[in-house]
Amino acid sequence: MAARDGVSAAILVGVWGTFALDVFSTLNSSPQTTELFAKEREDSLMHWVIIGSGVALAGGVYGTVLAKSAWPLIGAATVAVGMYFAYAHAVKRGKSQEPPSNASY
Repeated sequence: MAARDGVSAAILVGVWGTFALDVFSTLNSSPQTTELFAKEREDSLMHWVIIGSGVALAGGVYGTVLAKSAWPLIGAATVAVGMYFAYAHAVKRGKSQEPPSNASY
């Protein structure tokens, strides 16, 4: 079934956008945690953001093939891009601050 109307498009964007959010919540710490530990762990934290982005986009491609519609990829890509920039912003903020006082390494 191809998404030909607004309702179908909205459902596909919502479902695959939520899928992408689920991928990030499974594979990544929160942006707040990334900010707190950016000075010491930037490479590791961003490594998983890249992996999460790839998994989310791959899922969007799969959904696009199944639905014969671009909307799943659009939904997943919108979230993946937004999350990437949220994590990049968290790293930038975190590198300019001291780590938490109760952090132990």
